[in-house]
Amino acid sequence: MFTILLSILFSLLIPFFHVVLIAIFRKEGFHIKLMFLAFLLYILIDIYFKYTLYYHYEEFSLHLISSFSTSVFMCLFYLEAFSMIARGFSMRIVTDIYLNSSLNSEGVMQEYAEGKGIEWMFQKRIEGIKKLGFISTEESLIKISSKNAIYIAKISLFYKSILKLGRGG
Repeated sequence: MFTILLSILFSLLIPFFHVVLIAIFRKEGFHIKLMFLAFLLYILIDIYFKYTLYYHYEEFSLHLISSFSTSVFMCLFYLEAFSMIARGFSMRIVTDIYLNSSLNSEGVMQEYAEGKGIEWMFQKRIEGIKKLGFISTEESLIKISSKNAIYIAKISLFYKSILKLGRGG
């Protein structure tokens, strides 16, 4: 049990490593790769401490497995939290309303992302999906362009049906 608690405690290093790496490299659009580097640093430190503390124990492999699985979970937790803050559509709307004291619906669409607007967000998402090779555009039509995109869509629909989520959720 102590190994799991230690992994959770060490997980506080993830945002610290991430911020420090961003400050060191200062490269636009590089923050996702640096997050994975922060994950690697965290897992290596966690495993190193488990190795030094538990190597002489008979159940060392159990400690290592529980520690590693907890570490992976904490990385996924941070990844999801970061995604919600950095790319969360609803979170951005709440932030924009807060920054402007109050907005009507038209104001929200115009002021989204510090005045860039909903159209900018839509285009940014489309460009990101195109860069991944999942879609292509022909004239004004957007089409699926890879089998991976089809698999992702099917998996997404499957999970949404299990969780009873609507089309947008």
